[in-house]
Amino acid sequence: MHGQPKYPAGFERFEYTSSKAVKGGALKIAGTGSFDSLNQFISKGVAEPNLGLIYDSLMVGSADEPSTLYGLVAQSIEYPKDRSEITFNLNPNAIFSDGKKITASDVEFTFKKLTTEGDPQYKLYFADVEKITVLSENAVNFKLKHNRNQELIMSIATLPILPKHYWQGREFNKTTLEIPVGSGPYTIERLDAGRQVTYLRNANYWAQDINVNKGLYNFNRVIVDYYRDLDVALEAFKSGAYDYQYELMSKAWATAYDVPAVKNGDIQKIMLPDDNIQGMLGILFNTRKPPLNDAALREAMSLAFDFEWTNKNMFYGLYARSDSFFENSELEATGTPSKEELALLTPLKDQLPPTTFGEKYAVAVTDGSGNNRTSLGRAKQLLDKAGYTIKNNQLIDPKTQKAVEFEYLERQQGFERVISPWLANLKKLGISVNFRMLDQAQWITRLQDYDFDMLALSYPPTLSPGAEQALYWGSESAKTPMSSNYIGIQNPAIDSLITHVVEAKNREAQIIAARALDRALINNHYLVPLYHNRSHRIAYWNKFERPETTTHYDFRQRVGMYTWWYSKEKDQALKKAQKQK
Repeated sequence: MHGQPKYPAGFERFEYTSSKAVKGGALKIAGTGSFDSLNQFISKGVAEPNLGLIYDSLMVGSADEPSTLYGLVAQSIEYPKDRSEITFNLNPNAIFSDGKKITASDVEFTFKKLTTEGDPQYKLYFADVEKITVLSENAVNFKLKHNRNQELIMSIATLPILPKHYWQGREFNKTTLEIPVGSGPYTIERLDAGRQVTYLRNANYWAQDINVNKGLYNFNRVIVDYYRDLDVALEAFKSGAYDYQYELMSKAWATAYDVPAVKNGDIQKIMLPDDNIQGMLGILFNTRKPPLNDAALREAMSLAFDFEWTNKNMFYGLYARSDSFFENSELEATGTPSKEELALLTPLKDQLPPTTFGEKYAVAVTDGSGNNRTSLGRAKQLLDKAGYTIKNNQLIDPKTQKAVEFEYLERQQGFERVISPWLANLKKLGISVNFRMLDQAQWITRLQDYDFDMLALSYPPTLSPGAEQALYWGSESAKTPMSSNYIGIQNPAIDSLITHVVEAKNREAQIIAARALDRALINNHYLVPLYHNRSHRIAYWNKFERPETTTHYDFRQRVGMYTWWYSKEKDQALKKAQKQK
């Protein structure tokens, strides 16, 4: 995206993979909840989240540098300096899992199918593609309407490639459990609907020896077992039912691994520093629903969250408070706006909160004692100024003269203990919130239908923000059914700042625009910022080897899980030790 790639032409392999890696064995991992579809490209249903294993893209990103792509199905590319178009020249050896050749017509078919019948976000994201032209069996060109979105050609390059011959004659826009033809390193071997799926390494995978894949995808099988919730899954892991646990719950990490298998080394428990940019985990307010369209009310509710007490008493001090949508990166706003940021923000002054132009908004900080009277006092002042009153211990909306009452939706059992203290603090402000637990499918349906008041959601991190920001916060996305603008933001100032991010001509301009957008988002109080990890917490049964070098920007694969490989010797030693016990 900016500057030159780290790896030169003809490089041997990515540095975070190992030449010692061997193919073989199996990796068993866990899923929670369930799934009802093997079609990940539509908004309907709950797709199995590991389906990326069966699809390849034209190009693939490296995990140790930001915003850089290397050829996979595309063996070369051609584009002008202004990035107004791009031609992909396909590797003539590229084939689908059924042995049929991957052609430019498949690329054309994929793009048109996704943008017409796929998830509505594809249509929004790729709206600036003017024309796609098949130049030959192995060459396809994308022409853009303009060159303002510098990242768009990279986004095109990372689309999965679907087989035209498979999907023709099939209804694309519906859930299905029929095993699809793919283009990636794995195929689906077995399926127990909603309970288990087994991915089989494709022995005839055409790209297994090219540089971007060397040392990757080493397991012969990846088996995903589904469990009702995280607590049940953890107990299954400790009993040996599956191999690898990326621990999300700090309490579990601190208290639930005091078992003989950890003490004697059968289970390896490691913490790796997490220097990555962090996504934003927050409690979202659905601003489509009054009075949640009132920024004063949203800020007051945010002030009621006592992070210091929560971190001390529930998280064993393992988390840090989030206060940015680009946390832990150079994109994060700090201090007061620079003159370059002000050049973007000042023309929007009438559409942004005055606090946007001062010191970066500071989230409430308490002493951790549980007595957060100062924060609640600030919240009460905001509500009083906005015209809210108290009647019979209930907060009264000045516009409707009705009590302020909401519903909070949750899908993870363990998260209720995190939310409950916040709800108790809201009760002190006269705000009643009904906590409702749903299963995964119900929760997703309510989310996609925007049928909620509040819920917790995490936005993925990116070191190169682009058009996806419009999907999260843009006005057009808010008006599109089942889009990712769950908050319902329709703010012309936010739209303008997103445009600056998307159309940045260099890294410096991108950083400035991202910082300005960060300020605008945080000062509008669209969500309650929660917290983020400062380390990767990993436990695994001691039958694997892993590279000496850890990836830096590998978000999707959980610290390079697919750079690991199975060790027959370690597995045999593990089984022998367990038998002796």
